[in-house]
Amino acid sequence: MPLSVTELVCRLKQTVEVNIGEQSVIGEIGSCKTASSGHLYFTLKDAHCQLQCALYAFRARSLRLRLREGMLVELRGKATVWEGRGSLQFIVDTVKEAGVGTLQQQFEALKARLAAEGLFDPARKRAIPRYPRSVALVTSATGAVIQDMRHRLAQRAPWIQTYLYPVQVQGKGAELGIAHAIEQLGNPGRYNLPAVDYIIIARGGGSLEDLWCFNEETLARAIAASPIPIVSAIGHETDFTIADFVADLRAPTPTAAIELTTPDSAELRATLANTARHIRQQLTRSLQMAHLRLRVIQQSRLGTPLELLAPYQQQLDTLTADLHTALQNRLEREHNRLAIHKASLSTTAVLHHIHHANTRLLHHKQNLTNALHTRLATQRARLDTLVARLQAASPQNALDRGFALVSTANGKLARDAAALHPGDELHIRLARGETTATVK
Repeated sequence: MPLSVTELVCRLKQTVEVNIGEQSVIGEIGSCKTASSGHLYFTLKDAHCQLQCALYAFRARSLRLRLREGMLVELRGKATVWEGRGSLQFIVDTVKEAGVGTLQQQFEALKARLAAEGLFDPARKRAIPRYPRSVALVTSATGAVIQDMRHRLAQRAPWIQTYLYPVQVQGKGAELGIAHAIEQLGNPGRYNLPAVDYIIIARGGGSLEDLWCFNEETLARAIAASPIPIVSAIGHETDFTIADFVADLRAPTPTAAIELTTPDSAELRATLANTARHIRQQLTRSLQMAHLRLRVIQQSRLGTPLELLAPYQQQLDTLTADLHTALQNRLEREHNRLAIHKASLSTTAVLHHIHHANTRLLHHKQNLTNALHTRLATQRARLDTLVARLQAASPQNALDRGFALVSTANGKLARDAAALHPGDELHIRLARGETTATVK
């Protein structure tokens, strides 16, 4: 008689849990995500296989490690079959870091070597033009990334001439295509390409393996050798690649790269309008003042040079007297302030302040000590209560009081005598030791 899907999956689950049970396993973390429930779902892999793992929220909250791709970990848990998909799954109880994964090791080694050579030095990075006229987008010709970037460019700076250099942005050898694009764009005359003000290398998000071409040394050195400023816009905000460290500017996302390197057209128009209005106002005022001076000169009698300078000399005398008075007043105020500070810094006043501060310090210290003792006593009492409740709920206490756990040959607990038959083998667990029996 054929089995239903549910019956088959249930048998597979029972077989896996009974024959494998609780195990420890070591491997490298692949893709990892947190569900809205707080559960962590990730893959554990080695060179040949991978295993789906789940760490439930109540255990994830107490986890001291932050799981990330490329981390080498040792897991303790139980293998099972998830009925919903009929797939093998490892339910994780504990996580312990075992070292650094292979890809992460390669990443850190190359990062350290290139940093030592000075490829990440801020002093060698070039500024992106404030008002660029052209840009080259080195990315895939298909997908949402290029469409999002074009749309954002059209919104912010439609006058910028945009050129697409299509490349492969994932898979083996992708870094060679990107490096070739950088070399050609950096030498437009040799390759009959249009000159651009800067280059944006862009790709959407992905796993560590998906973004690995941006961690290759070939691409890093091509970016460093480019005569044109380069912006890296790879993955999401939390993704970091070697290309990000070498590039002249790192953007958290492809669309953010557009916003960081282009002026906003609406803001620019408003700035230009304000500047034009300010210039017109200044010109109007200057013309009005010039007409007024001309009219005064035309209507006044021209005198000797001394007569012309006399009003200005009188104004200078007034300003000199005002400045002298202001200096005297300022000196008197500063002298009074100095006397007040000198009096406040006498030995008696200082000792009084020190004694008062010491008294307050001792008072705060006593309050903190009392509060600490009270808190410790409360927590100790709570801990004792929890320990007593935990011990009372322990199955071992029931066994110590004379009870026993009886199970059948297939490992199921025997709860109903009517379900037993003469000749059935029973397994009995006592408080100390185990034994077997036969039903008669």
